[in-house]
Amino acid sequence: MSKSPSCQRRPGFRVLTICLFFWFANPLRSSAKDYLTINSQPSGATVELDGVVVGKTPYSVEIPGGYLHGTKSIFGKVLRHQVHLKLTLDGYLSKELDLANGPTPWIALNGTYHGEFWILKSATFNVTLEKAATSFTGNVQAALSNSTTVTMGPALATEDIVKNANAAVLFLSGTQGAGSGFLVSDSGVAVTNAHVARGQDTLTATTGNGQTFQSKVVYVDPALDIALLKLEGSGFPQLRLALTQTVQPGSSVVAIGSPSKGFQNSVTKGIVSGIGQMKSEPGLWIQTDTAINPGNSGGPLLNGAGDVVGITTQKQFLSGDGRPLQGIGFALSSSDLLTVLQKFFPNVTQVHVGQEQHKGKGHVSVAADVEGADIYIDGKFVGNAPATFTLSSGPHKIEVKDQSGGIWLRDLEVLEDSDVKLSARLLKK
Repeated sequence: MSKSPSCQRRPGFRVLTICLFFWFANPLRSSAKDYLTINSQPSGATVELDGVVVGKTPYSVEIPGGYLHGTKSIFGKVLRHQVHLKLTLDGYLSKELDLANGPTPWIALNGTYHGEFWILKSATFNVTLEKAATSFTGNVQAALSNSTTVTMGPALATEDIVKNANAAVLFLSGTQGAGSGFLVSDSGVAVTNAHVARGQDTLTATTGNGQTFQSKVVYVDPALDIALLKLEGSGFPQLRLALTQTVQPGSSVVAIGSPSKGFQNSVTKGIVSGIGQMKSEPGLWIQTDTAINPGNSGGPLLNGAGDVVGITTQKQFLSGDGRPLQGIGFALSSSDLLTVLQKFFPNVTQVHVGQEQHKGKGHVSVAADVEGADIYIDGKFVGNAPATFTLSSGPHKIEVKDQSGGIWLRDLEVLEDSDVKLSARLLKK
């Protein structure tokens, strides 16, 4: 910066102030211009900034320097809000990012506070989009029906529902907050609310048995409050989905999640209060009196068979005079979740629960050389040895496990009116 001769010859506070004023006001003091540039691979993606379509990639726009560097001068222009980017391209998963860091206090040179501002993380953002068709592997299980009326077998005890589901329920944490989620595939695909994942590339996922994984945010639905994550690895426990018709007003439901300042995978139980649509909220919603608190968002709502019927979403409701309302919680329906998942898993493994009552039945007794060993039938915890079960005719997988990690497996074809006795050997001799 060159100074005028008068500024050089006349030192003093008043003259210095005048010199600074002319420097800040001089539009020629810097010929460099600042730009925000957004690239995608592949290019041609639609660019939305704060919900407004502004162009396609590669996209570039001139911005004030204060958006990148901040300022202490009242003459500078600063970014007064977060900037949210969304990229969409046919055949690829949409991508959403928050572009700025903040807020930061804006304090001028004279010490005056002018509010808060944000600073862009970079002048250039390069985003790689993932193909929708190849982003997910593994299988998703769903208890579906071909009929309009869905019938269910005997309900499990609450402790059995929780024991079976716990390992697949996640505590999610990121730079902008925390929430809950749950695994829906053995390949590590997990579900949470869109508002838990939005603006973040990764979330730390902690399972109910204490294992920690980094998860990548791979899909945020543009309309429904649903996001999909991908944990690195394979062989994950998973929850089975069921149609919303498996519950009705009065049905018992269980929610599992990690409320703020509460224990991880806390359990609450209640009933379905109603099922329907909400004003200004797309999708089908389940209203429940089950306690759903901040941090529960994204966790599973389970029916009496332990299958997912909804994604819990914490919402605060106030009466007309501003008092908080009690006993009102909501979950976005599993039917909406299935619609999203079937875009990526067209061959969802289906168990037609509505047809099971027409099959024959047989009796299976399971004993073990370890008393109290856990029994799993078709991947679901059903009780402790010794025990006797009535099963529909057809193939079943029987598993017996003890606390030390011992496991006994048997594939069994149950015949109509049969009475089979199984003896599991877990102890090594």
